[in-house]
Amino acid sequence: MKPRVDVLKRRAGVMLPLSSLRHEFDCGIGDVSCLPAFFDWMKAAGLSVYQVLPLNDLAPADSCPYTALSAFALDWAYISLRDVPEIRDNAALLGEFEHALRSKQAERLRKSRRVRFKEAREFKRHWLEAAFRSFDPGSPRGASWRAFCEENAGWLRDYALFRALKESFAWSTWTSWPEGLKLRSPDALAKAALEHQPKVGFLQYLQWLVQEQWADVRKEAAARGILLYGDIPFGLSQESADVWARQEDFDFSATMGAPPDQYSETGQAWGLPAYRWEKMENEGHAWWRARVRQAARLYDLFRLDHAVGYFRTWLIREGSEENGFDNSGEEVQQARGERFFRMTVEEGGASRPIGEDLGLIPPFVHEVLDGLDIPGYKVSRWEMLEEEPELFKDPKDFAPLSLATTGNHDTSTLAVWWAELEPEQRDAYWSMVRGEAEPAPRFGAKAHAAILDKIYHSGSALMILPFQDLLASRERINVPGTVGEHNWTYRTSMTVGQLRSEPRFIRKTLLLKKLAECSSRAG
Repeated sequence: MKPRVDVLKRRAGVMLPLSSLRHEFDCGIGDVSCLPAFFDWMKAAGLSVYQVLPLNDLAPADSCPYTALSAFALDWAYISLRDVPEIRDNAALLGEFEHALRSKQAERLRKSRRVRFKEAREFKRHWLEAAFRSFDPGSPRGASWRAFCEENAGWLRDYALFRALKESFAWSTWTSWPEGLKLRSPDALAKAALEHQPKVGFLQYLQWLVQEQWADVRKEAAARGILLYGDIPFGLSQESADVWARQEDFDFSATMGAPPDQYSETGQAWGLPAYRWEKMENEGHAWWRARVRQAARLYDLFRLDHAVGYFRTWLIREGSEENGFDNSGEEVQQARGERFFRMTVEEGGASRPIGEDLGLIPPFVHEVLDGLDIPGYKVSRWEMLEEEPELFKDPKDFAPLSLATTGNHDTSTLAVWWAELEPEQRDAYWSMVRGEAEPAPRFGAKAHAAILDKIYHSGSALMILPFQDLLASRERINVPGTVGEHNWTYRTSMTVGQLRSEPRFIRKTLLLKKLAECSSRAG
């Protein structure tokens, strides 16, 4: 078995959605073909961990990675079309595809400042359907596909049928489907599977392709000494194959969220169906175990979103005057969380969990995570001295068993945060960075390099920064509480090739490499 990842080895990494990457001939969305060149840049910059947001399959127009159609299926928009054998090895089809890549539509998608998910998926689906038409299920490749379908039948059959039905019913909610399909009558399911068999087969083919290509990505990363760090979302959209297939595991009378805390005075309402934790645990957490095993196949490290929710989940009931946790008593809460996280360590094997422990976190959560050698998060802008809460904590005092960062996918970038700080807060942070009282400068090369140096030299073994903060850019990934095309559609301004070739990025790369070496994080 592959040795377990050492979470106490000092490493530097980068967080960036896969969809955000660009290459010279992409289809308007970053895909796996971007990654080898991106890994080369990471290696040149002394970065050895690549953190992605959830890669799970989404509805055609969706961009939020936390509203997936499945806890297991990957988004086939990440497939590299050029590397699909049914396209690559078919001269006529490859020629047509290469011609389409030079079309005005493809050029417009490539040059778009934002990822146009719906259009990019439509463009790629056309060519994937063409590839499937030339796919021979009776070939040696067909045998590999059948083996994949059998090995993953526990989730793949439900997912493929669910998505086929979603498309058939114009993406209406499954709760409005005919009673037999809504309640999953065996006769209705068998009839639907037969009726939609061609599309079900196609959807299974797409999952085989994308997961095969991701296996190649793991090899590319490993060859460069780079760890892949994935994400297991805490909740699931009600409009997901898993909720439809496992209705008895969910309490539809309540939705999940987060209580009021220092980040949100009113708390958060996610609109996601509540888990029946006791039932799931009594059945051995079979579904969660499968999710963790899937994460271990895909990644070297995996983030467990909203870690406190596994101990106690904040429930919101419509019409109720008071919301509250689904269990009470510290001993009960601690025991539930400890059993769950112990399971993730066992099932993760060589891959290691990391707990996203932000918000109002009871002390026993940290005790459990520490006891299982599971790192938590240290977001520098939120870490204050206990004895003087108006002063920022020096990152050098962060515990080794932690992940240090400047922000996450929901925060403003470092450059924007710096500009928006109150002057006294900015001065306080700068004084912490410099080690003495000193007025803060405007955010420029000097401030950026000094702040990075401070984070790089943090006590945390793991240090992973948003791509934008590494390069001092301003565009953010998501603005919580808002709706619009500005969310989850961020694209880098440069291609992966330009990161290695253009002087302005070469200078940044050299700075990052030097910081990694000086802080013993060079991989």
